[in-house]
Amino acid sequence: MKIAVVLAGGVGKRMGDVKLPKQFLEINGIATIILTLKNLLDSQLFDSLYIVIHKDWKQYLEELLTNSCVNIPKENIICGGKERIDSIENALNVLKTKGTKDNDIVLFHDAVRPFITKELLNRGLLTALKYDACVAITPVKDTMIIVEDEVALAMPNRSCLFHGQAPDIFKFSLIYDCIKSLKAEEKATITGTAQICQTKGIKVYTFLGDERNIKITSIMDLFLAKAIYREMYEQ
Repeated sequence: MKIAVVLAGGVGKRMGDVKLPKQFLEINGIATIILTLKNLLDSQLFDSLYIVIHKDWKQYLEELLTNSCVNIPKENIICGGKERIDSIENALNVLKTKGTKDNDIVLFHDAVRPFITKELLNRGLLTALKYDACVAITPVKDTMIIVEDEVALAMPNRSCLFHGQAPDIFKFSLIYDCIKSLKAEEKATITGTAQICQTKGIKVYTFLGDERNIKITSIMDLFLAKAIYREMYEQ
């Protein structure tokens, strides 16, 4: 089986005065999370789909899904934890109780990356089936500088530097066992999903992402998202 988990537990602290969490902000009249969900569902690549949401926004999400005609069973909506890693663990716990098999594939995607394509998903799933753990990346184009105390110490070779994106995709037993073996101090250092496996010494492979697969975390990202929407859906 192939299972998609959409992480939507954030409350949008980086969006300034915006009152709604960023996953609910609209792009050309459609909530960001709805665009994300529709692209995942329309791909027809997954046997089931789950959403992890902050408990204070669960009812809002359920009403939005109904009004948007997006059919996600209520039991597939999971309350998130304090941090991203806690939300991931909550999702894995639910999958475990539902009888997810060791070799099933679990894909984690950000609710605020709405422009996920079937081609990108296929690349990732094929990589996960071969290697058990993988993450989407795109090449770095700008010059990268290592800085300490406002001094430019070095400019690394860009050929080995990449932007990490989402989705992150794993064999279920691998990601489940890794997260359960993490110590509290290890959890505190993890910001990306793939780090869960890396922290336990598991090799995480990569597959090519997509420049349109942006993460909406600022007002400027929203402006860019509207342009991407027009390019993808209105031409």
